[in-house]
Amino acid sequence: MILCAGEALIDMLPRETSGGEACFAPVAGGSVFNTAIALGRLSADVGLVTGLSRDLFGEVLSNALAASDVDSQLAIMSDRPTTLAFVTLTDGHAKYAFYDENTAGRLLEPSDMPDPGPEVGTLFFGGISLAVEPCAAAYEALCLKAAEGRVVMLDPNIRPGFIQDEAAFRARLDRMLAVADIVKVSDEDLAWIVGDGPLDEAATALRARGPSIICVTRGAEGVEAHRASGVTRVAAKAVSVVDTVGAGDTFNAGFLAGLSEAGALSPEGLAALSEDTLSAALSLGARAAAITVSRAGANPPWRDELT
Repeated sequence: MILCAGEALIDMLPRETSGGEACFAPVAGGSVFNTAIALGRLSADVGLVTGLSRDLFGEVLSNALAASDVDSQLAIMSDRPTTLAFVTLTDGHAKYAFYDENTAGRLLEPSDMPDPGPEVGTLFFGGISLAVEPCAAAYEALCLKAAEGRVVMLDPNIRPGFIQDEAAFRARLDRMLAVADIVKVSDEDLAWIVGDGPLDEAATALRARGPSIICVTRGAEGVEAHRASGVTRVAAKAVSVVDTVGAGDTFNAGFLAGLSEAGALSPEGLAALSEDTLSAALSLGARAAAITVSRAGANPPWRDELT
């Protein structure tokens, strides 16, 4: 099983009423939630550890997980409200305003985290849940406790406006990078983490902190994976972009699903990963993300849409 750990929230997406008035539509979302949903739709064995509310929005999230074949048995239930993220779009690119104080997703402690069983072979972390306390400490604790003998993938998904204590966030990121095998970043994330400079040098600097594979997504320019043995590049599929909500999350799912389908999603499998298998996994992630950006909201494809 691939166990995703992080936020599940409601994206309030901009819409227009039949009368032409601006409004927001509530849609299940959150970076880690979206990755779990996309994995489920790609027929991967996937579960989600998150804080879920018993409120009406929590029910929306629970129903969405079930509909996409995501196991939510490890979710931590509470009566606190669900996090809301109000989204604005500029030329198809999303910006977020988060309402996250005292929510079910945020008020998690390390003691709330489950002890993953032997069925869990891969752990995925990321999103805004790594930037705010106390849930950030909880997910870090799970990562450090459960990493040994498992594959760990990390998507920092940097949102500078959401990071309240940059020094603490950078220190946490360094500790998690030290046990991660795979890291996915956008080129903007990469610059924020290691500083400006040539992309190849920045990716090498990030890989020196622990991971063996650095995936850099570059929008219309495609995606590239940096390893000690070199760089593997895959072009993006040309599509008409509706919005970019969930694009990176879908890539994460496609990449993990591709490795899993090839029998390479294990520490031993990654150590022996061939160029062809890596390229195929990158391609699956890129093709899945292309479908997501071609339709409104984070609506990742099902496996049969990629055949």
